[in-house]
Amino acid sequence: MLWPLLMLWPALGWAQTAQQSARGVGVVTTLAGRATVARAALTEPQPLRFKDDVFIRDRIATAEKSIVRVLLGGKALVTVRELSSLTITEEAGRSTVDLRSGKIAMGVVRQRMRPGEVIEIRTPNAIAAIRGTVLVVELIPESGGGSGGTQRYTTKVHVLHGLVEVSDPNNPGAPPSQVGTLESWSRTGSDPSSLTPLPPAAAEGVFADLRSAPQIAEGPREFMASVTAREQAKAVAVAEFLAPDVTGAGGGGDSGGAAAPSGTPGNATATVATAPVSPDVSTVASGGAGRSSGPPTGLARYSYNGQTVAVGGSLYSLAGGQADTPAVPILEATRSALSAGQSLIDVSDAATLASTGSTPLLYLDRSPLSAAGALTLDGSARFTIAGSLFQDLSGSVDLRSDVLSLSGATSLVGSGTGALVDLVGSSAATAGGLLSIGGSAVLDLLSASAPLLSLTQNAALTTQRTLVDLSGAAAVRLAQVTVLTASSLSIRGHGVSLSGSASLRVTGDLFRIVGGSTLTVTNGALLSLSGASALNVSGALINFVGNNNTLSISNSLCSNGGCTMIGVLPVLVTGGGSISLSNPILNLTGTNTLTIAPGSAAITVSGSSQVRQGQ
Repeated sequence: MLWPLLMLWPALGWAQTAQQSARGVGVVTTLAGRATVARAALTEPQPLRFKDDVFIRDRIATAEKSIVRVLLGGKALVTVRELSSLTITEEAGRSTVDLRSGKIAMGVVRQRMRPGEVIEIRTPNAIAAIRGTVLVVELIPESGGGSGGTQRYTTKVHVLHGLVEVSDPNNPGAPPSQVGTLESWSRTGSDPSSLTPLPPAAAEGVFADLRSAPQIAEGPREFMASVTAREQAKAVAVAEFLAPDVTGAGGGGDSGGAAAPSGTPGNATATVATAPVSPDVSTVASGGAGRSSGPPTGLARYSYNGQTVAVGGSLYSLAGGQADTPAVPILEATRSALSAGQSLIDVSDAATLASTGSTPLLYLDRSPLSAAGALTLDGSARFTIAGSLFQDLSGSVDLRSDVLSLSGATSLVGSGTGALVDLVGSSAATAGGLLSIGGSAVLDLLSASAPLLSLTQNAALTTQRTLVDLSGAAAVRLAQVTVLTASSLSIRGHGVSLSGSASLRVTGDLFRIVGGSTLTVTNGALLSLSGASALNVSGALINFVGNNNTLSISNSLCSNGGCTMIGVLPVLVTGGGSISLSNPILNLTGTNTLTIAPGSAAITVSGSSQVRQGQ
């Protein structure tokens, strides 16, 4: 899938050195064909030229068979299709692209956004709020005009990577729609919106008219050469974000050096397990010219290809006051077999691990894995990550405990655009759950645009215990818990369990079930809260996207009576607990099915616990 990189790469290697005046909000990095700019200081629209500054309230219009790219503030690249018109404005912490007609694509680098900063794309009937995304927005006028002489438009928002919130400009109090990776949102006039999957073939078609013709105006050869060495690392980093799934499309030349480690670990050296390797061959690293910017990078601390690796403890560990700031992955394995006696990564005591790379920290491709878990944090350990933690492609994963375990006063903060745990066409099973957090540990993924868990391409995960288990004073904040896309998740226990004074805040949907996926919960409820715990979900508890999706729940929690119905959901509330739901299940229509076995509860709340949804 080369389309995101093919569209965005030509400008990225050098555009960020273009000079912008103090009043400018952007610069023209590519011009194919003809375009004009209308500005308050100009008596009439003037031709737009390569390397022109773009100012606040400039109106850019493209002619037939023309394309323009504008770099906004070094953090967003806007591609404007032929016969399109837009105006760019900027206020404190908010840049706005007002699309008047046509179609645009935008890639936003989250790592370069300030806290709280957002970029908006506005049309007459939609506002798309972006914090780190690759998307396409179309504005299509209704043929024949609208009733009463008012023009009606259809707005389409196609998200290729990341998460976008789309709201109604005429109803600012309504909750926004959450549009995730490979999903399309559409709305005509003031009619209700629709959300559908965006298959890869359709995504390719979305970009068909956003690629520029060969006669592109770009920098002179000496200009390009003068900035290549200085800017290539930046370009690679941007490309990794904008096209993380691209393979075999490296920058060529000396690009292998662009992603070199940024430095040596600070304060102390991490404990690195010495893994017996059979057969006894050297670690394979695939760096060099033409290397792909995505995984595998060939720069990992441990890189295996066609090998069998076994370690008695953890593959990588930090303890005491040790600190490490890796800019490269810890593990990359291709067609290998790995086993570990403990979790792959173990950080304890007051140790600190700050991963700054955008590629997965642990990456396996067709490599069976047997381990206790992926990550264990204990004591007062601190862990920050800018990409995915664990990505497995077409492999088999067998874990003896929880995938992620946090205890004590630890914290994990993520800001990446990929799911923390990402299974692509994999078969995985765990004797525990996905996430277990106790003590006063904190998990904060609000700065990330992806879910905690993503399953795609017929991936399957089976847990023997509760999927997400929070106890004590644990606190978790994230955008979404789980997204299933043409995949299956089987939970033997509760979907989400909170006890003690634990809290969970979800700004999007709790579970998103997409494109023929199946979620099965046995021997537990979808939600179980006890003690003084609190769950707040801004989106839906369950959001079905597309058709042929299934949710099944079976337990015996209502077998002795006491359950009541909230809509289609049987709930069990005891003590002083409370439940407040507003449209908890979306798109339960057509071939999407919800099956709750007789005597089963979908939600249980006891003590003074609270469930809040849609507020």
